[in-house]
Amino acid sequence: MGWSSWSLEATSYPCYGGQKIGNLGGGVVAFTHVSAPKDGTYLLKLDYVDGDSSRVIDLTVGATTLQIPVPGTNDNAWGTPQSLAVPVHLAACAAAVVAAGPWLGARPRRALWALASFCAVLSVAAAAIVPLDAVAALAMGGAAGSAVLLLADAPADRPTAQAVADALAASGISVTTLHELPASEQLPGEGTRYRAETSSGSRLAMRVLAAEDHNRDLFHRLARRTLLRHPADTTAPTPLVAAEHELLMLVFAARTGARADEPVMAYPVVGGGALVVTTAPDDARALSALRDEELTDPLLAGVWNSVARLQEHRLGHGELRPEHVLVTPGGGSRLTAFARGRLNAPSEVLGSDLAELLATTAIRVGPQRATACALAGLGPELLATVLPYLQPLALMGRARSAVAHYDQARTRAAREKAGRRTLRAGGRPSLLRDLTVEVSTTTGAKEVQLARLARFTWKSVLGLAGAFLVLHLVLPQLANAPAAVDALRDANWWWVLAVLPITFLSQAFSTFLQQGTIPERLPFGPTYQVQFASSFLNRITPSNVGGMALNLRYLQKTGIETGAATASVGLQSLAGALSNTVVAAVFLTSAGRRHSGVHLDLSAGRPVLWALALVLAAGGLLAFTPPGRRFLGDKVWPFLRAAGSTVAGIAT
Repeated sequence: MGWSSWSLEATSYPCYGGQKIGNLGGGVVAFTHVSAPKDGTYLLKLDYVDGDSSRVIDLTVGATTLQIPVPGTNDNAWGTPQSLAVPVHLAACAAAVVAAGPWLGARPRRALWALASFCAVLSVAAAAIVPLDAVAALAMGGAAGSAVLLLADAPADRPTAQAVADALAASGISVTTLHELPASEQLPGEGTRYRAETSSGSRLAMRVLAAEDHNRDLFHRLARRTLLRHPADTTAPTPLVAAEHELLMLVFAARTGARADEPVMAYPVVGGGALVVTTAPDDARALSALRDEELTDPLLAGVWNSVARLQEHRLGHGELRPEHVLVTPGGGSRLTAFARGRLNAPSEVLGSDLAELLATTAIRVGPQRATACALAGLGPELLATVLPYLQPLALMGRARSAVAHYDQARTRAAREKAGRRTLRAGGRPSLLRDLTVEVSTTTGAKEVQLARLARFTWKSVLGLAGAFLVLHLVLPQLANAPAAVDALRDANWWWVLAVLPITFLSQAFSTFLQQGTIPERLPFGPTYQVQFASSFLNRITPSNVGGMALNLRYLQKTGIETGAATASVGLQSLAGALSNTVVAAVFLTSAGRRHSGVHLDLSAGRPVLWALALVLAAGGLLAFTPPGRRFLGDKVWPFLRAAGSTVAGIAT
């Protein structure tokens, strides 16, 4: 990445006689027709003088513009030169390592990442860049390399069918047929599923794990380690270790008396993968694939009976959902997919298993019937242990998403049935709340507190936020304390008394504006309190982000979909911007032209152009890839439809 001929320009501030006399407006320093000896990556060094605090300059090299934070001495000494280097090379190295990854082995990849990280550490140690810039450069380079792989259709890091057949033959299993299951029967992130038939006529089911599945689970583990106090999956085993672990869990599950898959073997596959082989019952289907009329009470009670055996022996499943329950044509059931299984599992894992299966079956058959079937298979004492874990954090990602979609569908149905109604925070349907009522009523258990699963509580979060505000907002203001005291001495307190009622009145107008940007009726009292709290948040957050986030969360709590709530907040911000524009225009018109030295300095709009370019690039990236199209269909379009219906409802 280099330029044979390039130019550089940066903003500057005019000085006079070597002394800084104030910020009189942005200027430009340009060096044109600068030639490099050859194409390549160059470390650009900037020499500057800044006796003030740090600031950000726009650096343009060729057609590329970078925003670079420039640290200052903050000692008002304008004769001390400083220097800064631009870390273009780190991003390029990270992008190259990621883009070349599929064609390299594990050791070369680790060596290249170690080299890139060493360069970053060396640059920080030499004071060439600040640590945050090094991390940002590596992250941006990794994102760029990933985008290249996504667009260029990089080879999948998965064993081929021939490699699977060779592994079976090497393990002593002779198969006559081997075929990969269709995409509708595959579970993303859980390997590739195969079916095979041996020369003796036995049918086998295989799950082939690859390094791709190992890497895909990284962010899931990081999220759970960050959010949960005691995450169940803190390590990332290799595919072979994961396959052997699952085989061992299947053996122990059968020993408990639960009906589970019959294990056959675990074996490595060429290319760093591994396979888990189990017996395949004839024409077995996943519980999630059955029709509603096929979900009989004896079938569900039988599943819960197997779960009871696991619970009694403290064997945790880790992902107890209908997709991991196989049903035979005769009505029997078998538990499968013990990849996250744990022996001597803690109460958090056992309770999460019960909560996950209870919630996902209640989506299909309803809370009352799901609870009755669980009671028949578990008994009242064991069923009551699920009460502290009927909360979103106890559910794995897919189960949590399914429950959220179910509650959203119930909210839409209730809104369409009731028409225009008054909304109240916390009034939206909740499957977990309904299950809590059903379990408490059925078992006769007293109300219990929810288990503390989150690593961070509201108290700790508010404590950290308070410390941040004290360090970054309150302490710097102490330097201006004498000026503030002098201003208070000269203040006219009668004007302060006159402004107080105006303050409360302005929040009433904000409340009316909030009520006018949503078709449903919002109660005046809580909405007024939210607007008052938003005004305080806007004082300590940039660009009114805090107030908008609070309004969005308030609307979500009243049962409004995220897209509709976002449209409401956007309309509220647009109305505020338009009113401010009108007031500013009236003021400028009334002020006249007597002060010719006063002028408006509008930005060149470059950030807007960059934002527009990024939006277009992201849209193209999503539209040209199958995962992107699925994301658009499942997330973006419903969001936009909800926002459009809200705007249309307000207009009509």
